[in-house]
Amino acid sequence: MSDRDLAARRLLAVTEEELQRIVLDIHDGPVQNLFAALSQLTLLRGQLSTTADLPVECSAAITRVIGLIEVSLRDIRSLLGVFRAPAFVENGLAEIIEDIVIQHESFTSGMVTLEMNEPLPETVSLPAKIALCRILQESLSNVRRHAGVETAAVKLWTEKGRLILEVSDRGHGFQPPPLNGPQATERHEHIGLRGMRERAALVGGKLFVESQPGTGTRIRVEVPMHE
Repeated sequence: MSDRDLAARRLLAVTEEELQRIVLDIHDGPVQNLFAALSQLTLLRGQLSTTADLPVECSAAITRVIGLIEVSLRDIRSLLGVFRAPAFVENGLAEIIEDIVIQHESFTSGMVTLEMNEPLPETVSLPAKIALCRILQESLSNVRRHAGVETAAVKLWTEKGRLILEVSDRGHGFQPPPLNGPQATERHEHIGLRGMRERAALVGGKLFVESQPGTGTRIRVEVPMHE
């Protein structure tokens, strides 16, 4: 393996560590502050409910703010759950993929069909596992946020020395930007696709996006089975 490949794989591992630090910082900081604010507002609403001359508009406003904080906390907790660190070292790729699908269903109440064709390799490099699993999480998150449907399909198989992961839905679809070549997107609104593209590239893989408005979306990533 070349020094460049080694550096890319180390970068992927370091990026994963940084991601977990950010997740922890958000949980221990903003999330706790929001919980504290929610508790104070709930207490205030209870105290003010005994005030006979309290305007109805004030009570309604407090209730709306409480509702907004509750929704924000649910969204943040769901997002943090998506990016928790799977047991990359301890577990095999198939087990991690299945755990991610189960977690997505529990957080979103959506349904994901999972198909993993045998034989899958018993050992997959740590960088490849990180890349595939993070791309899967981002793809399923995009289904929830953008596709407008509650169902998705995930397939994992091997072909000609490569691991192939595919995530598809029958949602709204969109016009994908170019991901490779001189016209490859660097636009801020495409940060999710760019992140998936870069994760695949760091392990010598490629990302493909097939979609059109009204026809759903298919994300496919191919990575080498062996380093």
